[in-house]
Amino acid sequence: MLAGIGKGEGKRMTGWQRVEEGLGHGGYVAWESAIASATGQAGQDHLPVFAVLQPVAGMTLAEVIDASLALPGVHYSRHERDLLATERALAGGGWPHEVRLVAFCPRSMLDRLPAFWRVIEVGPPVLLPQLADPAPGEDLCATQGDLDPRVPVAAVIDDGIAFLNARFRSDPAHSRIRAVWLQASNALSAGDVVCGQVLTGPEIDAHLATGADEADVYAQVNRALYPVTDGALTNRRVAHGTHVLDLAAGAAPLGQDPLREVPILAVQLPPQSVRETAGRRLETYLVQGLRWLLAQVLRQAQGTDVPPMVVTISLGSLAGPGDSHAFLADWLKHEVARHARLTGGAQVRLVIAYGNARLARLVARGELRRSQPMELIWRVQPDDHTSSHLEIRTDASMTTGLQVTLVPPPGSRLPVLEVPWPAPGTSWRLEGPVAAVSSVLDPGGTAQLHVAVAPTVGVATAPPGGWRIALRTTEAEPVRVTARVQRDDTPHGYRTLGRQSWLDHPQGWDWDSDLRGYLAPRSAADAPGCPVTREGSSVAYAGADDPAILFVGAARPVTGEPGHLRPSAYSSEGVRYLARPGESLGPTLAARGDDGVMLAGRRASGVLTGSVARLSGTSMAAPEVARALLGYLLTTPAEAQSESAERTALTGRADWGTPDARMGQGALRA
Repeated sequence: MLAGIGKGEGKRMTGWQRVEEGLGHGGYVAWESAIASATGQAGQDHLPVFAVLQPVAGMTLAEVIDASLALPGVHYSRHERDLLATERALAGGGWPHEVRLVAFCPRSMLDRLPAFWRVIEVGPPVLLPQLADPAPGEDLCATQGDLDPRVPVAAVIDDGIAFLNARFRSDPAHSRIRAVWLQASNALSAGDVVCGQVLTGPEIDAHLATGADEADVYAQVNRALYPVTDGALTNRRVAHGTHVLDLAAGAAPLGQDPLREVPILAVQLPPQSVRETAGRRLETYLVQGLRWLLAQVLRQAQGTDVPPMVVTISLGSLAGPGDSHAFLADWLKHEVARHARLTGGAQVRLVIAYGNARLARLVARGELRRSQPMELIWRVQPDDHTSSHLEIRTDASMTTGLQVTLVPPPGSRLPVLEVPWPAPGTSWRLEGPVAAVSSVLDPGGTAQLHVAVAPTVGVATAPPGGWRIALRTTEAEPVRVTARVQRDDTPHGYRTLGRQSWLDHPQGWDWDSDLRGYLAPRSAADAPGCPVTREGSSVAYAGADDPAILFVGAARPVTGEPGHLRPSAYSSEGVRYLARPGESLGPTLAARGDDGVMLAGRRASGVLTGSVARLSGTSMAAPEVARALLGYLLTTPAEAQSESAERTALTGRADWGTPDARMGQGALRA
């Protein structure tokens, strides 16, 4: 038993306040509101709401769409209005299919949202002053664009898109980028999008025609969109998104590379969403970006004669249940199905990095028994400017008899919290705000305990150190529990603000022969009291089960064995022990993320034309698969394309079965 957690400590509750918040939109929304109020940032009063339209009082789908667009104070980007107009045109007089939307609503509306919306997620707030909505939407299936339906479109959602780089031109004077959405959380466009700015192909070509220095153009664009403190990556030498786009679809503007004819669409995520890796900002902007990409390819196609599109997504988080019910997993599957329905079966492939968190000690799982509690030390680091989050989950039917104890770090003199597992919609908050423990019912029926700790430096602060957590059951039946610490580190290229918290346990660690240290979690058989594991360290939406969605692990060559690859040490691992239905068993396949043990990463373009850089990770493996898919779609006639042919083109075999936990269905063919 951990020291300091014992009987009677639940009486030391001074400072913890029970709050009935409803928490219909998750514990993150309430915590963000509390932090914003404490730090004087409450002026961001609009939030993106992700909702499913549902019938009410006999209203048809068309009537519900009209009512949604007419809600006072609610704003939509142009592509959202266009998508809703397209759905309205196809709806007829009934309710033929599910329709979703993304709307920007005043914070005050969250308690009185319309009955014909079923809210799935609420994103982080944005600054939204008075804004005139764009004109009514148009039916995207009736547009007459000039995209060749035989040539696939390459798309990427990432940060730092160097839209002037010669690697993305069809010739020295013309860009292959048909449009790029430069998203921003606090900057507005009165035109197509609520947040940010869209640059079209002709506008990019106009920049090229001036002969201006690329760095000067990026600085000018970024100055208008982002605060200086956001650190836009196109102002720097290396940008993750540019690197990914080059690996996926880059080609010299002169030469015989067939990818030189492939058009590009891109979404540049706001720096704030990428810098804060907990995933709250990232996932909501990613969904908006994907909907914009799919609307763009419809807008630029010839009616429903839509070319296939391969979208590379090389960013992710651990936030969420980690199964098929995760917000992003569910929404990505919906977008794939919706696009096929609107276009009559046009192909879209989402190629996603599986994750790099295998070695980060962020996951724990185990079975509680009366005689065997789960005990963890959650190490929150000093000088952390962002909140730290831990999500604990179990089956909703198993919360009876569960006892939760949270002990602040030694020397902090903060009170201990010892309570039964709270009912959904209830939270305990240590005022300051210092910490909060919130109970939420996940969409898939799992019970979630969301533990949030304030930044350890700044206005609202929490003490760094080991926050000790214990879960006990008074019932005879064993209880399966999973814990996930959310990503909190700052990516390369940004000012370091977040510092990653992690899970520890006093029963120690085993020798890791690859890393040459006592860094491997002890197996459940050897140490049943040590639940820290590397399994389930993939991105939280890796449970998205759809043939059109491919998750890619990273591998490296084996010295002395030409053509043979083995998993890179950091590449995330699927679940084997105590797997819940819908959890990811492993990636779809693996591709090279490193060129060797002593040569980490893959080489690709830097921000400026002619520069190169080397970056490592599953982020670099995913675009390798995207490039292979583009080549397959370019060279294989439409009538010869099939799921089995595509699988054979990727891995050399069509009979895919249960994936390996690290390599999936095998390595990408050279």
